Amino acid sequence: MNKPSAPQTSTGKNDGGAPEGPRTGGFKRRLDALIRPYIPEYFPVAWKMGLSISALILVGMTLLGAFLLNNQLERMRQQADRFGTAIATQLAHTAREPLLAEDLFLLKVHLSNLVRSESIEGAALFDRDGLTVEQAGLQPPRTAPAADAMRRWRYRGEAMSTYEAPVTVDENRAGTVAVTISDRSITAAQQQVRNTMITATLAMGLLAIIASFLISRRLAQPIHNLLAATSAMRKGDLQYRIQERRNDEIGHLIEAYNGMAHDMLEKDQVERVLQRFVSPSVARKMMANLDQVTLGGRDVNATVVFADIVGFTRLSESLAPEAVADMLNVYFDAITTATSFYRGTIDKYMGDCAMIVFGVPEEDSEHLFHGLCCAVMIQRLVARLNEYRATRGQTTVEFRIGMNSGPMLAGNLGSRERMQYTVVGDAVNLASRLSNMAGAGEIIAAAPLIENPNIGSRVRAAAYGDMRVRGRSEPVGTYRVDGVHALSETLMEQRIAQFLAEQYLESPGA
Repeated sequence: MNKPSAPQTSTGKNDGGAPEGPRTGGFKRRLDALIRPYIPEYFPVAWKMGLSISALILVGMTLLGAFLLNNQLERMRQQADRFGTAIATQLAHTAREPLLAEDLFLLKVHLSNLVRSESIEGAALFDRDGLTVEQAGLQPPRTAPAADAMRRWRYRGEAMSTYEAPVTVDENRAGTVAVTISDRSITAAQQQVRNTMITATLAMGLLAIIASFLISRRLAQPIHNLLAATSAMRKGDLQYRIQERRNDEIGHLIEAYNGMAHDMLEKDQVERVLQRFVSPSVARKMMANLDQVTLGGRDVNATVVFADIVGFTRLSESLAPEAVADMLNVYFDAITTATSFYRGTIDKYMGDCAMIVFGVPEEDSEHLFHGLCCAVMIQRLVARLNEYRATRGQTTVEFRIGMNSGPMLAGNLGSRERMQYTVVGDAVNLASRLSNMAGAGEIIAAAPLIENPNIGSRVRAAAYGDMRVRGRSEPVGTYRVDGVHALSETLMEQRIAQFLAEQYLESPGA
């Protein structure tokens, strides 16, 4: 029987023999884990540029220094070889006649005089058969001379070079001379040149590194300026400007930032001014979608509160226009505080009347209860303001408030040239009618509001009776709202005390 084949195992290679991804990925992960502890989380761009430029300069200087050093050493070696070859050639010319005359004494004198030279360590003369005729000083280990040859060898750790030249007579070789020269001087000269080149390379490299870091800091400074500018913009400082002027791409970037900051500042200023005429949420939506600010509306379910001053016409006849304006600003400031505290929106001010909307344009599931709380807070604020103003002999007023909740149309209404974000509908008209029928200091709400199961347990109210309202055939049941549950009133009183403290400290004569 044939044995079952063993299951194939992965070799870690693909069909082409290359390592598979997991092995390469594992190496990368190990390398990353090895070097990541030494890499700081924040590495300034000036350091990156400086290190990059310094590395390029060091590599360039090292390669250039190595090339120049090798070139200089090679030239010095060639000069030494030419000197040695010239000495050997001169000795061959001098020894020709004594060699032919077999004047060994004269040959010995020539060789001895030559060896006395500081750089020449040895000299020798060989006949045409390679046998030694005469020698002086050190000789390289050899068996036979080779014409026009040069040998490198060492003696007691010191480099030696032996140069050979033929002794010729009528173009016939009569013998060979060999001159041995110590490389001591050339080695010292090469070492000196090497030290000089290395020192020069290091000095130039150090200067280049310093210059590169200074240049990098200079180049990175606009980036720091842009970083500081964006940080200021993030904190809301739209008046921050970069003063540096450049005629390059960074300069264009700086100009673009300054222009963007200027446009954002103008938009912010326009939005702030617009928020004084419409609610902040409406202003933000308008500024965010300027192209979509068109006429139109949508059906919503919201709550409307009308707060009207009792006897304002008679009161305005007895006061100067400036006094009337100052008085209205004080009370309307209180109404704005109450409205903001309960997420409402000032729809408009109509003379002495304020129209407040809850649930639009920002959705609010508790818009009915918030509208009731706001109405109560307005009456409490007005009563407390009247106490402060009465003690200072200033004019006081009382508000009557009517409110209702139900379906209505919300949107930009008016004409193409002039429009206003507002709410309209029967529920709005009923709230206005109820405010006209309320007494001084009263809050009148339609009966369905108070009878709502979600509201009745959180509001203190008393039946106010059925009212005949203009435009309706049937009387409308109403309630007078006296307050809300204890927790809401506690928070309300804290906000009232804070407002009065701010009002008294900021404008004591108000």
